[in-house]
Amino acid sequence: MKTGGRRGFALCALAPALLWSLLAAARAVPEPSGYWTGDMNAPVPATLQGGTVIHVAAVEALLKERGTVVIDVSNAAARPADMAPGAPWMPLPHKAIPGAIWLPGVGAGEVPASVEAWYRDRLGAATSGDLAAPVLVYCHEQCWLSWNAARRAIEAGYKRVYWFPDGIEGWTAAGRSTVVAEPLAAPATASVVSGAPARTVLPTLAVLDLELAGDLGGPEFVAEHDARLKTESARLRRDLTASGLYELVDDGPAQAQIDRLKSQQAYLHDCNGCDLDVGRQLHADLVLVAWVDRVSGLILTLTYELHDVKTGQIAARKSYDFRGDSDNAWNHAIDYMVRDMKATSPTPNNP
Repeated sequence: MKTGGRRGFALCALAPALLWSLLAAARAVPEPSGYWTGDMNAPVPATLQGGTVIHVAAVEALLKERGTVVIDVSNAAARPADMAPGAPWMPLPHKAIPGAIWLPGVGAGEVPASVEAWYRDRLGAATSGDLAAPVLVYCHEQCWLSWNAARRAIEAGYKRVYWFPDGIEGWTAAGRSTVVAEPLAAPATASVVSGAPARTVLPTLAVLDLELAGDLGGPEFVAEHDARLKTESARLRRDLTASGLYELVDDGPAQAQIDRLKSQQAYLHDCNGCDLDVGRQLHADLVLVAWVDRVSGLILTLTYELHDVKTGQIAARKSYDFRGDSDNAWNHAIDYMVRDMKATSPTPNNP
């Protein structure tokens, strides 16, 4: 069967282009459902759900808009491991887009809750708390660090997040000017400065109020127990702060959520993980739930559980029997529990 000359030629000419288009589509990188934890220099998607992907000309226009915040999330240079001890090390100056704030460490696939909270604080300070302010995030060409950091900004509530995947290489290749930037170190990426050791970064801990279960002794004990739970919850937080094991977070910002959960659940220590939602809102690494099981006015058991906010798993659990439903007995039980937590911690931080 003979095909018309020009028409057949046109079809043959289109076939390679169509094939190339299909191959390009097959190679397109999809957005992950969460943060990217693989090779940070692997091919990146062409999209950012909830944000806007822009290139050099659009970046220039955005920089002219009042209130634009530019975030560089490139990793900071590390001293070569094979360099002789004491040898001077002078890393190359870090080139950045003019006006950029350099925040290394916030674009990893997994970051400690303290680093995420620090990143949100820096964004809040830079935008004066305005979630509608334009935020531009970049690092290097085809770099997942900036994609992750841009997604974190979106999940923090920012409405106008822009991702510049061409990075500083794309910016300089287009002949645009740069400035030298100095890094702001996140808590978990702090290093030795001027010979002084870095500050130990403690896990952040949200402590929920103590709860009372079991035989409550009747309505005549309600006021007494409510007052004791309040007093002993404060004592527990004080003892944990003094232990040096954790950095306690203020649960005030989550109080509305805590009150709502209490109205829906009999106990927050046994609510199928609802306490983890509180931990996430407070950007805590761990949540501590503790309760006293009152068998009678004489026999009681104090139990605590540490819940890992990221995994949802129980990181630690232990119970302590004590005698007497009185302020003095509860005081001794709380103090003993925290001393035991410190004594059995794998890496105790003794002040």
